[in-house]
Amino acid sequence: MRKSKSVKRTKPSELKKLMCQNNNLETSKWAKYAPIEGPCTEFVMVGQEVDRVLCYRCTSRSATGK
Repeated sequence: MRKSKSVKRTKPSELKKLMCQNNNLETSKWAKYAPIEGPCTEFVMVGQEVDRVLCYRCTSRSATGK
C-alpha cells in the first residue's frame, strides 16, 4: 500500500501577487500566447519562491495553440 504524501498548505500571508509574464511582451518567453489585444493584465497569487508566472488564460492558449 502506498504511503500518503503530506501536503504543505500555504497561508495567505505567505503568498505574493505577480503579474502574468506576458504583461511585457519584449521580455516574455511566451509572448506568442499573449492576448491579441495587447499585453496580459492578469495577476496570480503565488508562493514566495516563485519569480515568474503565466496566468491561466495564457497557459490555456499555449495548450490549445490559439
